[in-house]
Amino acid sequence: MNRLPLLLTLTLLTGCATTSGARDLAAEQENKRAARAFIEEIYNQRLFERTPLYVAPEFVDHSPGATHEAKGPEFVSKQAQQILSALPDFHFDIQHLVAEDDLVLIHWKATGSDTKAMDETGKPKQLTLHGHSLVRMQGAKLVESWDITDQLGFLLQQGFKLLPPVPPPAPTTPAPTPPPAS
Repeated sequence: MNRLPLLLTLTLLTGCATTSGARDLAAEQENKRAARAFIEEIYNQRLFERTPLYVAPEFVDHSPGATHEAKGPEFVSKQAQQILSALPDFHFDIQHLVAEDDLVLIHWKATGSDTKAMDETGKPKQLTLHGHSLVRMQGAKLVESWDITDQLGFLLQQGFKLLPPVPPPAPTTPAPTPPPAS
């Protein structure tokens, strides 16, 4: 019995199985580099005019609460400017950066001073915001994003209070009616 055709077939199938799921590690590294540069240049260095270098014209923000206008580099630049005008010394630190295929996950921490809220010493209150941004990249540019931030923690730092719900009033039972007089 000739086993050569069987071995050749198995070799071809095994080769297809191992190469079909190959990752482009160079592209993943480039996507990570571009995501890191985007955070550093746009948010930390305030180089808003460079936003089109990192954000594609067809960019869409899918984050919770994002409006249908959350599209394109102009939106991203305007959003960054609004955040940084409210908290002028806000600085983003990347905690972790993970890439797979065309997706990059950025785990970040941002810190800054709230100039509208003072601490007990009269200085602007220091705030910290934690979050994750998942971005889809194409040609080393952001084309989609999904952001999740710890908004409750951020609000509590600003002095908002979390109050338990007020229970509804207990139902009142009508007084029993006396039996009719005989």
